[in-house]
Amino acid sequence: MRRSGGRLRGLGGRRNRRVDREGRAERARRVWRAIKLGGVLVGSGVVAFHAVRLADSQGWLDLFRIRTVRVVGASITRPDVLVAEAGLMGADLHLWSPLQPYAERVERDPMIATAGFERDFPNRLVLTVVERAPLVFLELDRLAPVDSTGRVLPVTAFQPSWDVPILRAEWPAGEIAREGTVRLEPVREMLTWLERVAAQYPALAREISSIDLARDGTIVLHLVHVDGEIVLDGDTPIQKVGLVDDVVGDLRRKGISFVRLDLRFNDQIVVRRG
Repeated sequence: MRRSGGRLRGLGGRRNRRVDREGRAERARRVWRAIKLGGVLVGSGVVAFHAVRLADSQGWLDLFRIRTVRVVGASITRPDVLVAEAGLMGADLHLWSPLQPYAERVERDPMIATAGFERDFPNRLVLTVVERAPLVFLELDRLAPVDSTGRVLPVTAFQPSWDVPILRAEWPAGEIAREGTVRLEPVREMLTWLERVAAQYPALAREISSIDLARDGTIVLHLVHVDGEIVLDGDTPIQKVGLVDDVVGDLRRKGISFVRLDLRFNDQIVVRRG
C-alpha cells in the first residue's frame, strides 16, 4: 500500500510539473503576443504621424480645415462675439480637432447656460447655445433681468421676446444683489417659489404682471387681467395659489368685483369686495 501510494504521489508530481511547464509556455506566448501587438501599434502610430505630417505639408488636409462656424440658439447674444469668445477666430482646426475646450469658453459668457459643437462634414462647425432667460425683472438701481438661479443678466430688460413679471422688494438694492448675483435669501426664496408656480400653474404664472415682497414676508401679486390684488405669504400652500384662477372666474360670473383676495388664512380665501 505504501509503494502504491508512493507511485501515485510520483505520478501526481510528474503531472504537476507538466502542467506547470504548459502554464509557463502559455504565459510566454501571451507575453510574446503582447510584445508583437505593442510593436504593431507603435509602428502604426509612427506611420500615421508621418502620414498626417506629409498630408498637411502637401495641403491634402485643407479640405477638412474648419472654415465656417454657424451659431444656433443665439437671440440676445451676438454670434460673432460667441465665436470670438470660443477662441475660434484664427484657430487652425480640422474636423477631428477636440472641441470641448472651445465650448467651455463659450459657457463662461454670463448669458450662456450651455454650449456644444456639432461637426458638419467636411469643414464646418455648428455651435449650439442655450441662452439664460429671465424669470423676473428685479427692481434694483435699474430694472434687471434675473434668471431662476439668481444671476443678474448683463443686458437690458427691454427685449421683445421677454415677458416676465416685475419683482419689487423692500430692501436696498445693495442688500439684494452683489457682484451680479442675488444674495438676499428672501428674494432667492421668492425666485424658487415663482419657478414652482411656473412649473405647476403656467397659465397663472403668465398672468402675473408684478410682485411686491415686503420685509415681513407678505407677498402681493398683481395679475394682468384682474384689478384686485392677491395676497399670500411664504406659508401659503402652492396648491392654494393654484385656485386663484377658479376663484376669480367664479367672482366674475357672479358680477362681484374685488380689491383683494387674501390667501393667508387656513382653509379659506377671504374676498375683500371693491
